[in-house]
Amino acid sequence: MKGKEGGTKLTRVEAEKIIENYKPHKGFFNLGTKPDTLGNIEYAKILRMQTFLTKQRKHQGYLKEFDPTQWAMLKEMFGMLQGIILAHWGDAVFY
Repeated sequence: MKGKEGGTKLTRVEAEKIIENYKPHKGFFNLGTKPDTLGNIEYAKILRMQTFLTKQRKHQGYLKEFDPTQWAMLKEMFGMLQGIILAHWGDAVFY
């Protein structure tokens, strides 16, 4: 199903599955505890974004050499995700 922005709209059932299957990623913040500031769908979107970025990071050597524009876009996404995490989890991600 497409949302207004052209992206895929996440259903409640899909969100619950993402949340249920989340496992912390080595080298990334553990987002296993949902903050009170987020609903399940927003929380699942953040988890999905982190999972996507961890998979892309495995290709960073290739991207840096052969697709630096894509790597630059991914770095921006990493930065945006970090801002979102700090806004909702605060200092809790450091403990």
